[in-house]
Amino acid sequence: MNDAIDTEPLQWIEFEITDFDHFQEVVYDWELDFHQLDGGSFHSKLEQIILPEIQIGHTHFDCHLDQKGNSPKKMWTFVLMGEDATMFNFNHVKTTSTSTMVIYSPGQKIDAVTAPGFSIYTLSVEQAHFQKVAASLGLEKIEEKLRQIDIIELDLAQTSSLREQLQNVLSHVSSMDEKVMTDQGKALFLELLPTKFLKEIYLHVGCAPKRVFKKKYLLYMEARAYMHTHSHEPITIEDIAKKSDLSERTLRNYFQEELAISPKQYLTTIRLQRVREILKAKDETLTTVEQTARRSGFHHMGQFSQSYKEFFGELPSETLIQR
Repeated sequence: MNDAIDTEPLQWIEFEITDFDHFQEVVYDWELDFHQLDGGSFHSKLEQIILPEIQIGHTHFDCHLDQKGNSPKKMWTFVLMGEDATMFNFNHVKTTSTSTMVIYSPGQKIDAVTAPGFSIYTLSVEQAHFQKVAASLGLEKIEEKLRQIDIIELDLAQTSSLREQLQNVLSHVSSMDEKVMTDQGKALFLELLPTKFLKEIYLHVGCAPKRVFKKKYLLYMEARAYMHTHSHEPITIEDIAKKSDLSERTLRNYFQEELAISPKQYLTTIRLQRVREILKAKDETLTTVEQTARRSGFHHMGQFSQSYKEFFGELPSETLIQR
C-alpha cells in the first residue's frame, strides 16, 4: 500500500520595501509601471501565491502612485479593497467604499491612481479554468457580461466574507515551512474560491454600470503624453492646455480629478524623475548636475535643488556620488 501524498509546489512571493528605486526594479519584472506623485517616504508590501490556474495576492502602498500596466494575460482578475483602505481611481472612476470590487478582463489595461493607505486583495483565475467553473454553475454567459463592466458594488457582508477567504489562504501559505499543496487541497483551493466569487458577482452583474470612455479622458491623456515627450522643453501649462484644446482651468480640473495634483506638479515630478534616472545611470558623457537639470527643463538651480531634496530626500549631488 502506498501512503505517499502527492504534492505540488507553489510559488510564494513576499517582500516589504521602503526604497522606491528598489521597488521599481522589482515591479518592472511584472511589466508594470509606477510613477510616484509625492516625495518623501515610500513603503510597499506584497504577498502573492502563484499557481498556473490561480493567483492570490495582497498589496499595500503608503504613497501617492500613478499605476500603469496590464492585468495578467489570459486570467480574470477580481480586486477587493482592504478593510481600512483609501479610495483610489481606476479607469477614470473613483471607488466609493471598501465594498467596491474592481474587475479586470484578461490582459486588460490597468490605469489607476492610488493614495497613501492603498490596500487591495486580488484573485486572478486562468480563463479556461474560469470558464469551467462558470459552466458548472450554469453561468456560461457571465464572461460576456463582465467584459462590459469595471466595478460591482457588493454588500458589506459579502465583501468581508470574500476578503476573509483570501486572507485565510495567504496566512496559511505564509506559515507553511514548505510551500507545497496536496492534490486534494489544490482541488478544493481551485474550486472553492472561484465558485464563491462567481456566486457573489452574479447577484450584482445585472445592475453594474457599463464601461463608458468619455472624450475628456482622451484629452487628459493627450495632455499627459505631451508633457512626457516635451518635459525637457520650456513648456508652460498654457502651452499644454492649448495643445490639448482645453482651457487652463479645465486642464487643472482634469488633473485634480484624475491624479489629485495640478498639471504643474505633475510636470515637475516627470522632470525630477528624469534627472534622477540620468544621475543614477553610468553615463560617461554626463558632466554636471546643473547641465543635467537644464537639459531636463529646470532653469532655476536653487529651486531645482530644493524640490529634488524634498522629493527624494537627498541632494542631486548626493545621488551623483552614489552612482
